[in-house]
Amino acid sequence: MERGGDVWISTVIYIALSIIAITLIISAGVPLINKVRDRNTFQQTKEVMHTFDAAIQEVLSEGPGSRRYLSPVIIKEGELYIRGLPYGGRHIIIWTMETKALLIEPGRVINEGNLKLNLNRHRILLDVYVANITMDYFDDRRIWIDIADEDRGPIRGKNSIAITNIGVCQFEPTCIKIAVS
Repeated sequence: MERGGDVWISTVIYIALSIIAITLIISAGVPLINKVRDRNTFQQTKEVMHTFDAAIQEVLSEGPGSRRYLSPVIIKEGELYIRGLPYGGRHIIIWTMETKALLIEPGRVINEGNLKLNLNRHRILLDVYVANITMDYFDDRRIWIDIADEDRGPIRGKNSIAITNIGVCQFEPTCIKIAVS
């Protein structure tokens, strides 16, 4: 009978050690998986922003009345904001996301075409960064963004975006109307 008790004790010890080992593997793996996921999200969003900018450039080059539709525009993580005066003070399109991944060097701005990429330390949380991808149209190219209040953001998930060149407005050479649905 002693032999039967020893088997059960051994079984319980093996199960406990297995659970501990699996827990350690998961606790080490999940942060790594999250960082890889955030890197992929950053790259995919950068591609979406390049497509967005290319559509705006096409509409600008074709003149008033030109229109482009982007569908679907998928923002998996983070938030996309489209800002025009008077809200926000600048005509920009910006995507922002909190992450623990060191995507680029913090505090440095990287220019990729018309995109500006940067990563800043979170103001409150220690191990968290705020990643931004920005397209600044007013400062660089004097383009006026006309957008309805309900489309100002944050934009998340799957959307359709219409970009229209409506010509001269507000004493600026070019006015782009952006509608999100």
